[in-house]
Amino acid sequence: MTSTSSPFALFRLPHIVLSEVFNSTTPDEIIRISLCSKRAARIIKYTSSKWKKRKDLELVLQETKPSVVQYEEFPLLSVSHISEVEDHRQLVNMKIGESTVPMDTSNMVTYWKDKLKGVRSVMEYVMDIFNSEIETFDITEDATSSEIHYIFQWMAKRKTVFSVCILNLNNVTTDDLNFFFRNIQFNETVCLEGFLLPKTYRYQRNSFWTFPRGLINAHNGSWMRMSHLLRMNCLNITVMDVPFTNKEINCFLKKWQAGEACPLLNYLHFGFTKLLNLEEIIEGLDGIKVPDDIIREYKIGMYPGKNIPFPGGYDIKRNDGTMATVCIFTFPQIPQTHLKIAVSPELAS
Repeated sequence: MTSTSSPFALFRLPHIVLSEVFNSTTPDEIIRISLCSKRAARIIKYTSSKWKKRKDLELVLQETKPSVVQYEEFPLLSVSHISEVEDHRQLVNMKIGESTVPMDTSNMVTYWKDKLKGVRSVMEYVMDIFNSEIETFDITEDATSSEIHYIFQWMAKRKTVFSVCILNLNNVTTDDLNFFFRNIQFNETVCLEGFLLPKTYRYQRNSFWTFPRGLINAHNGSWMRMSHLLRMNCLNITVMDVPFTNKEINCFLKKWQAGEACPLLNYLHFGFTKLLNLEEIIEGLDGIKVPDDIIREYKIGMYPGKNIPFPGGYDIKRNDGTMATVCIFTFPQIPQTHLKIAVSPELAS
């Protein structure tokens, strides 16, 4: 005796039951279901679930590998040029937005004649399904200048305050970098990676750095001037290869002490390609000397589980009573100094 099974009528379930079903699936499974039909996509779009309206969508923009839109650790849809197809027998045609394109359903890679159109279409499709903005952007070192230009233009048109950007500068043009600073805002983290800033680059004054955020991290700060630092409105600042002098850092600390600079600052780490003099840095600040052989470890909010060592240094007080520790350290045989400042530091136990 044989038995047959009938397809399960998923979309005939009551709305509240469907919501529970979608809560028990993973984000990548939701995308797979949405691609089954227009009706499936429409029902998912208008059914509540825990995956909706959260800040977990990310674009990883890259050239040598497919660009991918993901939800936390779940890859959702990827984008490659049609020339990258290795086995056409693996492909099925899928409707993404207004386009019908071949897709390898084993890895959810879509193939496009125009890759940039594909990136935009996939982003907008995923955002529509999850009713959420893509708020994290990882622009890798092999993303081409044309791809970077395109995504910057798209981001600016969204008129959204995004959350996180990890931007490798190797292929960014001067015009696009200044466009990025003028027109795109992030309220959590900005990481500028790579050392290959355009030689012609000159930072233009704008409101990018004054916008409140949690973390700024830059591998190459040779373009920075003291006017930029004084206007930063950020909890945590880490920048390497900054050009500041002892006198300029002293001026910055005096303005911080007077409540005129970096009001949100919690932790600062600068790398210099020269040696600094700590006594000149804290001159006139009424600092309390910490013996050089004492190494205090502080808990910094942005680095949970990691204690930051502060060898020696000075404790200084802001006019409102807020305390900060300032120290420098060097590496043997390397003409380089690192300056660290911890504000209202919490001593590690």
